[in-house]
Amino acid sequence: MVLFTIIENQTISVNIKSPKFQKTTFAAVKTRRYLKHLSASISLVILALGFSLLGLLTFTSRNRDGVIDTLSLENTSALVGSLISILIGASFLVAASVFWSSRRMD
Repeated sequence: MVLFTIIENQTISVNIKSPKFQKTTFAAVKTRRYLKHLSASISLVILALGFSLLGLLTFTSRNRDGVIDTLSLENTSALVGSLISILIGASFLVAASVFWSSRRMD
């Protein structure tokens, strides 16, 4: 089968049955899929690390301004916020692992 395309008053024919064309197209599609998978994986890992580190940072620096081990509203909200941030980071890590395992099955 021959596909004709007109570009600026010129006719270009491409034989889409040729093995070279199919190999090039398949390689381009495979590379594009790989890059999409790689960028999504990197994004999920960065989100997991970012939220986890943010939660750990808040958790470790909750002793501020001389307030030592009291259940003040400020310490409690910092503790709850850091735990939620760590949980969100863990959920992104779980999402990344599910994404990687589903990709291996393709």
